[in-house]
Amino acid sequence: MKNRVAGLINEWEGVSQEDLIELLKEKDQALQAITDVNYQLSCERDLFRREADHYKARCVKFQVDEMRRKRAGGEIK
Repeated sequence: MKNRVAGLINEWEGVSQEDLIELLKEKDQALQAITDVNYQLSCERDLFRREADHYKARCVKFQVDEMRRKRAGGEIK
């Protein structure tokens, strides 16, 4: 880790402060874009999970109702 930091410091030697500030701004923008994408994916995942749970519950309810009709001698549609 120390060698990596020392290497970065050597690379930055002679670079103007404005350039370093600009690089940090670009890095912050890239990280914000990644954060936004992750947030969107999390929201979509949660929505799809809720929808899947809803459909699963409907399927289980349908199966239970169908079994009850069979036991009662009713017609299955």
